Amino acid sequence: MKKNNYLLLAIMMVTLLISCEDILEEDISDNQILILSPNSKDTIHGNSVQFLWETIEGATDYKIQIYSDNSIVEDTIVNNTPFTRVLSNGNFEWRIKGQNNAYQTQFNFPVSFTVVETSDLTNQTLILNSPSSGIYTNDAEILFVWSSVPLATKYTFELQRVEQNGGINTIFIQEGILETSITLDAMTIDEDAEYIWQVKALNETSETSFTSRNFFIDNVDPPLPSLLSPEFEAVFNLTDIIQFSWNFSSDPGIIDSEIEGYYEISSDDNFNIIVESGSTVQEFIDVTFQNEGTYYWRVRGEDDAGNIGVFNEGGKLIVNE
Repeated sequence: MKKNNYLLLAIMMVTLLISCEDILEEDISDNQILILSPNSKDTIHGNSVQFLWETIEGATDYKIQIYSDNSIVEDTIVNNTPFTRVLSNGNFEWRIKGQNNAYQTQFNFPVSFTVVETSDLTNQTLILNSPSSGIYTNDAEILFVWSSVPLATKYTFELQRVEQNGGINTIFIQEGILETSITLDAMTIDEDAEYIWQVKALNETSETSFTSRNFFIDNVDPPLPSLLSPEFEAVFNLTDIIQFSWNFSSDPGIIDSEIEGYYEISSDDNFNIIVESGSTVQEFIDVTFQNEGTYYWRVRGEDDAGNIGVFNEGGKLIVNE
């Protein structure tokens, strides 16, 4: 009987929690979102389409879907208006609904619009493809790639270096590029630093604004980690959960890319028999041993740029039955 009472109480508590969450959220189920742009049968000249709507009170975000020929080309959630998307020429439909943690509106009836080419590039957007924004690398020979802009006849590429004093120095410019890519080598990208690359499209009468991304060059290996615990030749029992911890201190390079620790635990001091290994961005792991004996451990770092440090020395512990 008591078990049934406990079960009933648990069900009531869960129901109460769910109900409280619903109460905290505003019920927007009956609301409808008013679309502002693009509206029914609008024609957008150029590849950059800005989606606008009237926000509704109680909605924390909005789900947008864009279709072309009954195939979805965009299905995304945004927090606020407007939302801008680069689209190729063609006929499209879009719809939107508002939502919060507990409720959602219905999608509006799909609205159709058309995107057409125009020789006026002023309000069009150029898309950068690679390298990705914010990447770290130790390879200074980089292929930069972007998407073509309809009716553009050439492109201008610029590379800037962010100096340690915060200033920005343009170190490379090439105009009149006919392709949608360019390769630069270590003769140009010759320092560890943050870089900004940007491209714009041009024709005889107009041009787009520059589109830019940043990346980081880092050629400095991670520092040698300091072993914090367990202490050298510390003694444990088989039932103990042993925490291994270390510290990389500060990166000696100009660019500090995140360091991942690669650890090895061995039953011999030459690390021929590895009993535990792995990697983590945290500077500790918890290990329980299955067999007694003397164990040795070491750690090295590998950063986001691909630089690999060396293993430390001196990790030793004893596990008794």
